[in-house]
Amino acid sequence: MRIAHISDTHIQAANADVRSRIEDLARAVDSINALAQPVDIVIHSGDISHDATAADYAAARAEMVRLKAPLYTTIGNRDRRQPYFEAFSRDGYLDTACGFAQYSVDLGALQIIAIDTQYRDTELGGLGGFCSARAEHLRELLAAVNGKPTLVFAHHPPVELADTPRLQFREAAEAALLREYLERHDALVGLLMGHVHRAHAVPFGRVMLSTVPSLAADLSREKSAGIYLRRPIYYVHTFVDCKLTTAAVELKPSSQAAV
Repeated sequence: MRIAHISDTHIQAANADVRSRIEDLARAVDSINALAQPVDIVIHSGDISHDATAADYAAARAEMVRLKAPLYTTIGNRDRRQPYFEAFSRDGYLDTACGFAQYSVDLGALQIIAIDTQYRDTELGGLGGFCSARAEHLRELLAAVNGKPTLVFAHHPPVELADTPRLQFREAAEAALLREYLERHDALVGLLMGHVHRAHAVPFGRVMLSTVPSLAADLSREKSAGIYLRRPIYYVHTFVDCKLTTAAVELKPSSQAAV
């Protein structure tokens, strides 16, 4: 099974100066569709929009509906649940009764679980959160997997990284709660995250937690030889024989990117 992973598109329809982000997303969709070995699904691990407006989600959706593979999404700190649900609930995978962008999908050989790590749906802050209601819902999702290999994706990594701040959660206890639930799950095969806008790969028990750089090139913090790349990057994860391997796909800078 092959999975394309995009994140942090930060579509901002009201700001003409960052029109390049829509082009970055459009070219990523084209690239994913043109892969010589097609992907089975595409996941977006949050910060779809920047201002959480209906126009942001409409612009993002207009590009992502062109994907040839099924798309699954969750939210980041710049998103908002109500406009997000209004834009994506029609696709059938979201559990609107749950109230969070958190759900499970059976893909046959693999189960994927999306986790909602937005702190509170009241302000456009940066750090993540994980409340007791989400914890109980996640416990139910994990219990229902029945030992099937499980791939988890979310926006905020609940572990310390070489970033500032090192922990991307507002409350350390909430990050610890999320880690506790995931560490108990013996069938976990990997964790896919975004938020920090650059690549990390760190051990998480027996598996790896990886963060993908932002697809919005103007916001990318990915470097090579000490220089910001400033180009869209997405990942292709391959799941074979209960192992997950990852390859980066780096696109050329947008023609609309600031010089």
